[in-house]
Amino acid sequence: MRFVTYCGNGRPALGVQTPDGVVPTGHTDLREYLEAGPAAADQLEALLASDPATVTPDRLLSPLADRAQLIFVGGNYQEHIDEVGLTRLKEPVYFPKLWSSVLAPGEPLRPPTDDTLLDYEVELAVVIGRTAHRISAADALGHVFGYTVVNDISARDVMKREPMQIMLSKSADTFLPVAPEIVTADEVELGGQAITCTVNGEYRQKSTLDNMVYSIPYLLEFLTRSVTLYPGDLITTGTPGGVAMGRPQLDYLQAGDVVTASVDGVGQVTTTVAAAL
Repeated sequence: MRFVTYCGNGRPALGVQTPDGVVPTGHTDLREYLEAGPAAADQLEALLASDPATVTPDRLLSPLADRAQLIFVGGNYQEHIDEVGLTRLKEPVYFPKLWSSVLAPGEPLRPPTDDTLLDYEVELAVVIGRTAHRISAADALGHVFGYTVVNDISARDVMKREPMQIMLSKSADTFLPVAPEIVTADEVELGGQAITCTVNGEYRQKSTLDNMVYSIPYLLEFLTRSVTLYPGDLITTGTPGGVAMGRPQLDYLQAGDVVTASVDGVGQVTTTVAAAL
């Protein structure tokens, strides 16, 4: 199934995208649905099998659970590690992004200033389905509800000015475009799918998911040794090579650029860059 969150009658609502339209689930957002447990899943399965009525949303919202934890992984593709001048990491590296950075589908990406060195990073993201604390890699995928695609936008001028300024370089308003759908794990068989990012139709990043340094099960095992994950939380899996910071011949993003981050079989998010407010 492909879950979306939409605005209907002025209120957020969770739905399932079908070929005929969006089927309302009766829940406000993803966390509410997940916390309702197996009974809610069974009810939804029965609903979808009954030729249900569909709605046309006023607009799509971010599909993420409200105020979910947003945890990002750095340096998980060797080509990206090499291009930005890092050494091979001894262990996975994580950092959070603020909720205020989340950008809804169709909304413009606005940098803090028109001089911001705005960079892109396509990432596959994991959405947690049930509470995970000190889980093993062998059990990790059993805690995954589904997957989506995000663009981890960065202000490289902030990084260059002060490398430790991670929050401000990564969490400015609108710095997290999210694909409109979360695809349930049973519909995604992860392997060598393409992960790409284009700017104005030109490929900037192009790799496959099997080029990750650390696998998704290991990333979740390592993270949950220290952090408890809850239903609806989002964890990314790193970005491949090809970012503007690592390739001097490439331009940083400018107002008017159209950026598409995509993972085959999961989805894509297309964002237009606007001028600073």
